[in-house]
Amino acid sequence: MAEEKSEKAGVFALICSFLIPLIGIICYFVNKNKVENASSYLFAALGGFLVGFILRLSAA
Repeated sequence: MAEEKSEKAGVFALICSFLIPLIGIICYFVNKNKVENASSYLFAALGGFLVGFILRLSAA
């Protein structure tokens, strides 16, 4: 029988994913079968990457 996913992505891990996008990618692949909304790690990583990219462009 299929197991029900009851855990959700943690706030601390999402913040870390936003600040360091590589952590978000790693968290996604490690927890994709354990966490109900594991794709939120990828969205946080993408958001962090885009914010960092925009900040680097504005500093140049």
